[in-house]
Amino acid sequence: MAAEQKQKVTQKKLAPHVYQALEDVVGKRWISEKRSLVETYSKLSIEGMTFVRKHRKDDTAVPACVVLPGTTGEVQSIVKVCNRYSVPFIPFTNGQVFSATTNDQPTLIIHLSRMNSIINIDTDNMVATLQAYVDYAQLQAEAMKHGLWNGGTPLATTVCKLSSQFSFAGLWQTDLKYGLLNRNLVSVKMVLPDGKILTVGSRCLPKAGDFWEYGPGPDLLGMQRGGAGSNGIVTEITVKLHPWAGDTTLPEVPHGRPSLEDVHEPKYDSPPPPANHRLHWIEFKDFSSQIKTMRDISHSGIAIGLNATGVYSAYYCSQTQEMTWERCKNKFFPDYNCYVIIAGITSAKQIDYEEKVLQKIVERNGGTFLTADHKPEVLEALKPWNLDCIRHTCGFRMNRKMYANAWLPTGPFEVGRQTQEFWSDALNAFGECDITDRGGADDTPFLYALQRGRFSFAEVDNYPDPTNPEEIQKAAGYGIYGMARLVKEKVCPCLMAFLSVEPFTTMFPEVGPNQHTLFQKIRRVFDPKGVNAPGRQVYTREEWENVPPMLKQWVNKMREMVGLESVQ
Repeated sequence: MAAEQKQKVTQKKLAPHVYQALEDVVGKRWISEKRSLVETYSKLSIEGMTFVRKHRKDDTAVPACVVLPGTTGEVQSIVKVCNRYSVPFIPFTNGQVFSATTNDQPTLIIHLSRMNSIINIDTDNMVATLQAYVDYAQLQAEAMKHGLWNGGTPLATTVCKLSSQFSFAGLWQTDLKYGLLNRNLVSVKMVLPDGKILTVGSRCLPKAGDFWEYGPGPDLLGMQRGGAGSNGIVTEITVKLHPWAGDTTLPEVPHGRPSLEDVHEPKYDSPPPPANHRLHWIEFKDFSSQIKTMRDISHSGIAIGLNATGVYSAYYCSQTQEMTWERCKNKFFPDYNCYVIIAGITSAKQIDYEEKVLQKIVERNGGTFLTADHKPEVLEALKPWNLDCIRHTCGFRMNRKMYANAWLPTGPFEVGRQTQEFWSDALNAFGECDITDRGGADDTPFLYALQRGRFSFAEVDNYPDPTNPEEIQKAAGYGIYGMARLVKEKVCPCLMAFLSVEPFTTMFPEVGPNQHTLFQKIRRVFDPKGVNAPGRQVYTREEWENVPPMLKQWVNKMREMVGLESVQ
């Protein structure tokens, strides 16, 4: 053990002539192989195995170098250098997932943080063109000046980048009305793995401009979006805009902006809602009533956002981790609930009318509004939500240890029932990482209503201790079990392309079927040198042979656990 603790991790570095070629592209300031800097790119949110690799002192977790291009042309030149010298590279924005170094060769990180400008807001065609590192809060702040917005944001408005969500999720809190990011795309410019430029959408037609998401020929936009970032690097993205019902700026917290010394105080968590927006919280006696109400609200045509929160209320609305645990233990928040966002977009009377419709639906299904007379202490505790999907202050403490696994099955609202059942089975099989893991088993999963209730996402997650590799591996086991169970039960697809990234792509041939064979062919076309995020979406035959037997055995164990045959 003592010898293992003294084990030194040696950083693999690029050859001097390769480093110089990259420096010639971006300049000395925007490239570095300094160990203290590249280490910051060696661990990711959600992808827990990067933490395990760090615990194991696996030197493949440490990138060789990071380079920060400032333009599409610089990205293209960097990619050409990598092709010339067969250097694997990883596109990188916020480092949440699918960004891990996956190669035992010296690997380059291409971080797009300098490309953070809004290129254009077209008020006539209601679209915005953005560089790769523009976040949702930045876009909203600018679009509101024109009476527009993009229709929603994820919970982390200043962390999530629209360009990376093109290849990932694009899940918002107002999907009920506006749909996911994939329903709001118009055009994308990307550098392909061989250094060529690909433009998709209407802008690929001469003088057509950005107004429609389709261009001539095959739907390359859809194919590239499904590549989990392995088919190229998005450098520009054009998205739809929608009418904004609020003011040109968002309301400030009455207490002003916090400092680093007092940012933890709850007084900063509850800004006023935007103009012409209201938020309602409803609780239910059981899951059936909740699902019935959410379906009725969706189909009624009212509201812009509708979601069930479950244990997420404890994560987001507690100022300390200890408060999160205490509230989960004592069932402080309703087990079955939902919130409804109503906006007065077309008329000053719209909110009043929609609230009357909402009242009738809730009464008919036996729900109860949280009010000053019914559970006011819970309503007060929920204030940090306060339309966080469209605001830019503190809030959302995210009191949890490490986000290491997520299930997001897709389907009708009943998919929440199946998620609850499967998650309970996983808890019984593996045990808890944290008391919050009970969320989604003992109460409602996080349930997102999308596109007027035509379908929904149900979410459950694990939060292990990042300093405990055994706990992280347990959470990762949950993830593989979930994928296997969903495939076995033929329930539904899963958000965030988890079944389209390795080792799932090759080890779940039921999907497609044999989707990995198609992805291998696509990779050979777009990435003939195999340098762009190697092994992320699909293994080549050679890479498959080099996958550690232990990993294959681990996935096969989960397959067998749910009744699927082993993959040989």
